[in-house]
Amino acid sequence: MATAVRNAVSLLGLELAEAARMASEYPAAFLGLEGELGRIAAGYRANLALLDDDLHVSRTWIEGVAS
Repeated sequence: MATAVRNAVSLLGLELAEAARMASEYPAAFLGLEGELGRIAAGYRANLALLDDDLHVSRTWIEGVAS
């Protein structure tokens, strides 16, 4: 998914915020999980990826635990 975000930004010229929504919020809604996944908000699962300046994953958290 990180590659898809990088490609959406670099090849399609999308803003990073929109590319991130396409990789998180929209798939969660498609799967019917929009009430628990796809955004950073109270009550949502803390499954996160920290991207570096080149949009490569540098750290992840699954259910709030660094992995």
